[in-house]
Amino acid sequence: MLQLKNKKRSIFFGVLFFLITTLLLYGCNFRKTPPKCGDYLVDKPQDRFRYDVESPIAFDKLTRISWYRCNAGQVFQDGKCVGESLKLNWTEAQSYAREFSASSGKNWRLPEYWQMRELQRFDCISPAIDIRAFPDLQVSHYWSRDEHIFSKRMSCSVYTYKGQGFCWQRKTVELPFMLVSDENAERIKFLGRVQRVLIDFFN
Repeated sequence: MLQLKNKKRSIFFGVLFFLITTLLLYGCNFRKTPPKCGDYLVDKPQDRFRYDVESPIAFDKLTRISWYRCNAGQVFQDGKCVGESLKLNWTEAQSYAREFSASSGKNWRLPEYWQMRELQRFDCISPAIDIRAFPDLQVSHYWSRDEHIFSKRMSCSVYTYKGQGFCWQRKTVELPFMLVSDENAERIKFLGRVQRVLIDFFN
């Protein structure tokens, strides 16, 4: 019994330390504007995503998710995203993903809310995502496939400027979206979710 209490106490203080560290880190510096990712990442190593220069798919080694590197509606050609990105309401975006899967022979879906959040970089913005892997990502709200837990009329989106989440987005709004193949994906850890909620609070 005493060992169980000590274990619970250790877990509690571990979580508390994590939360305090996050508060101090982002609470003290939240007014400082990070550099733009397009400039900041030029000389930085890229070891998270695995892809060929000519490949339309980037594999995230951290989460084991395969991402389509362009916005839905675009085609990846000669290392670039070509064409106009689609902006659809939430229901239409889900339908497009199913059609894209049928035509490509691979199962593609809109990313989960926390999968989108896991792309977030903390050291640069506009957009706060590695644009070497996603060369034409816009600064915009992007759909996730998750609905609001209390309202079927709302869904969750992510604003890519800083990677913040927003789960009060009306499904009738037309937004761009990404596509993932995530059958073997790792689940986003609880502390990672807490950290991003705290970052949203301070930003």
